Amino acid sequence: MSYSIASFSDRLASIYNKSEANAIVLQLMQHITEWSKARLLAEREITLTPSQSDAMEDGINRILKHEPIQYILGNVDFHGVTLKVDPRVLIPRPETEELVEWVLQDSNCGHCMILDCCTGSGCIAVALAQQLPNATLFACDISQDALNVAHENALLNNVKVNYFKADVLSPVFSEKVQPIDIIVSNPPYVLKQEKKNMQANVLDFEPHKALFVPEDDPLVFYRAIAQTATRKLTPKGKLFFEINANFGQEVVRILKLAGFNHVELKKDLYSNVRMVSAHR
Repeated sequence: MSYSIASFSDRLASIYNKSEANAIVLQLMQHITEWSKARLLAEREITLTPSQSDAMEDGINRILKHEPIQYILGNVDFHGVTLKVDPRVLIPRPETEELVEWVLQDSNCGHCMILDCCTGSGCIAVALAQQLPNATLFACDISQDALNVAHENALLNNVKVNYFKADVLSPVFSEKVQPIDIIVSNPPYVLKQEKKNMQANVLDFEPHKALFVPEDDPLVFYRAIAQTATRKLTPKGKLFFEINANFGQEVVRILKLAGFNHVELKKDLYSNVRMVSAHR
């Protein structure tokens, strides 16, 4: 049977605007047909096999239930690597790619040791390992399910990351960490009161434990990781965080109280303060 892109994207009009719907349908059709985006856009009608038609129908129905397209496809591109994603892990965001780029640009890292705390899908660790082949990468998470995905992503991209299960909030966490040159983290930082502003594809499918923090202590992860950093960073070591845009100055205060004299906030491409770095 033959279909147009519009015949599918029009069905998504109740939950996505036209440009978003077209982009999602294109991603789904590329995945199912293995055609290039250019080829799909050049064809007024796309002929699908019965199995391809069934797959498109299944995909559209899942999207209508707000399931993220990344989970439907099973993968996402992130800073030059392809990552497996499913509901065990958060979907990597563009601002996290910017954090990776900042680490690469700001750190003179040859044979350095890097620790990624709260690694999730392993996106930060895998991307850094791919760009820094002489570095030694460690990454931890409290979720064994997430670590299983992260391990698959290291294998998928042919890089070595030393994963270990750990709770960064544990008072003995730092005992598991050896002296390290760079600590980077995108920890949970979303307040539960922010749920009202979040889309269903996030709330209904992505793991809440990786998203939300206690209302009475929203910066608990930053304080804990900063304390580990003061004990385990080498003399010229650096700490990098992705942060909630609403708490930039509060994170700066935590870092200065922890003994970091040089703290820098950085905006993302949308001019939101989303990153911070620190060193002594």
